[in-house]
Order: sequence, then structure tokens, then C-alpha cells
Amino acid sequence: MPIFEYRCLACDHQFELLVRGTVEVVCPSCASTSVERMLSTFGVSSFETTQRSRKKLGAHDRQKSEAARKEQSFYKTDHHDD
Repeated sequence: MPIFEYRCLACDHQFELLVRGTVEVVCPSCASTSVERMLSTFGVSSFETTQRSRKKLGAHDRQKSEAARKEQSFYKTDHHDD
């Protein structure tokens, strides 16, 4: 399905719109037909990018777990003077 990104030249509102056939694009904010289609980015997924993302996420989770363990051990330690 062709979803395009647009920017209204009248009010500078940016929006996405599903366009089928020859439909006149109208800004949902101000109802102007003076709009320009913007260059859209797209996502690509492959086995390699998925594996890379999982490795990054795994490293991040390990760092968070390590920090949580250090914090817990700090609070479990008896810190008052006798």
C-alpha cells in the first residue's frame, strides 16, 4: 500500500496519507491542496540486521543487569556505624 509523507506549504503541517489512484491530496490541518510530497525513509530487514539488533539489545540488557546488581548489593550492605 502506498503511504506517502507530505508537507503542507500553507501551514507547514507534515502528515502521512495512503494514496490510491489519482486522489487530490488535502492537508488535514488546514484543508489546503498546496502540498509537497517528501522523501520517505523505509525500513529494511534481513537476517543480518536482526542478528545485529539482538546482539546490541543483549549487550544493553547485560549492562542494565550489572548496574542493577551493583545497586542492590550497595543497599544490602550495612552502612551505619556501630
